[in-house]
Amino acid sequence: MDAMESFKDSRVLIVDDDEFVCDSVKEILESWGVRAKGCTRPEDAMPIVKDGECDVLLLDVFLSGVSGLDLLPEIRGYRDDIKVIIITGFADKEMAIKSLKLGAFDFMEKPFQSELLYHTILRALKSLESERESKRLIIDLQQSRGELITHKERLENLNIQLRDTNRALSVFAQNIEREREEVEKRIALKLRNLIIPMVEKLGRDKALAKYQDQLDMLVLQIEDLTSGFTMDSRIAAVLSFTELRIASLIKNGVTTEEISRQLHISASTVRTHRKNIRRKLKINNVQYSLRNFLCSKA
Repeated sequence: MDAMESFKDSRVLIVDDDEFVCDSVKEILESWGVRAKGCTRPEDAMPIVKDGECDVLLLDVFLSGVSGLDLLPEIRGYRDDIKVIIITGFADKEMAIKSLKLGAFDFMEKPFQSELLYHTILRALKSLESERESKRLIIDLQQSRGELITHKERLENLNIQLRDTNRALSVFAQNIEREREEVEKRIALKLRNLIIPMVEKLGRDKALAKYQDQLDMLVLQIEDLTSGFTMDSRIAAVLSFTELRIASLIKNGVTTEEISRQLHISASTVRTHRKNIRRKLKINNVQYSLRNFLCSKA
């Protein structure tokens, strides 16, 4: 940013009990594009400072009834974004050090050259602009941080809602699966308790003897479907129809005595069939469960 751009629309207040100094400095500043105002009394200057109507304050040390240095803490209390340049016609080192400690931006001795005033005002305005830009950046960062926190909280809430929804869907899916299993069990129960006895009764009818094989296969298929057992083709190839039927019941957890009652054969006949099934399937280890074997082949 060039000097004239820095001076443009900037506001400088001159406080000096010498009206000539106020007018002459004001005229110089205005020639640079600065909006300048002069006050010879501190009580006229303080409202301007409080209202934030100046960016740079040229403050004389020796004012009527008060020291400019004594006003510095009060000014800094009202405004921390104002650059105060102390001016005096009776300067010494201690005064300069004291003014800087009290928060003054710079210290100038009257009479001062226009060039020195130019560069001092320019540095003050650039420093002020830099500080204001830093404050704006800090505010923007704080706002961005606040927005990020808000977005983070919103995302966390959405994640919680998604987890709750997933849980609800999971429970819903489990309920549907249980309902499906219950329906399948009811259908299987009706098939086994109603259809199989009817088919077996038909199989005992001599008039339907020629359909015995088909009826036996129908019973086997119903038992196969209702037991959840899908017969391995290699097992079906080596076992007889009765052995396949018994294998299906064994796989479904039916005991020898229950098989005996369902098929209307003796328990010893069932045990014989079990031995034949183990032999044909080459299950030589007597410790190995026939049911586990059949389940593994399903």
